[in-house]
Amino acid sequence: MVVFLTPDHGKRKGWAYGARSMRSRFGAALEPLAKVRIGYVEKESDEIVRIESIDLVRSLFPAQQDLLRSVSATYIAEMIDTFAPANDPAELLYRLLDRTTAALLEGATATAVVTYAEIWILRLAGIFPSTRNCFECHETLDRPLRFEPSGFICPNCETREAYVVPNEVADALEAIFRLPVMEFAAVTIRQDALFEVRSLAGTLRRNFLGYELKSFEVLASVTR
Repeated sequence: MVVFLTPDHGKRKGWAYGARSMRSRFGAALEPLAKVRIGYVEKESDEIVRIESIDLVRSLFPAQQDLLRSVSATYIAEMIDTFAPANDPAELLYRLLDRTTAALLEGATATAVVTYAEIWILRLAGIFPSTRNCFECHETLDRPLRFEPSGFICPNCETREAYVVPNEVADALEAIFRLPVMEFAAVTIRQDALFEVRSLAGTLRRNFLGYELKSFEVLASVTR
């Protein structure tokens, strides 16, 4: 069984018969997070397609020789798998996955790439709240930002759960929304600030899903 992401049809699943054979016609094209051209046959009544051909376009194997990059790629893949729509167009998520995996291959800092992916996946899924307007009263927000598990909030609406977001963290968020991933990875941002951005993303993600992703703790242990 293969799970693959397409720009036009979102997340799909397909049977790759004979893929485990030593003489499989698919070769190395089915390695995790490979970029491929895939040919498949589908029947109207079936959700799972039959994969007929796969041509490898780009392998992630070189990046996977480094433990942190390998686990980072796995984490990004699990986030995409969790939030990508099935059988619906997902061009923006596809481009995000394409560019973040390419950034890992090109040597971008893994923590920066993961941070970028976490925020953008939540934003494309409609989960990441506005940093410009209070989620309660919709008034324009000023610095420093204040954050609660449901979103960013103004001083008049904040509760005891709110905490002040350092300006450095707010600047990193703005850079994520403004820059391509390779340019963001090249910006000098302290690791502590990146981890705070990731903490915001993790709070929102867990609040939405009700659980944490399996690869989150694995990446956390590797990062430590």
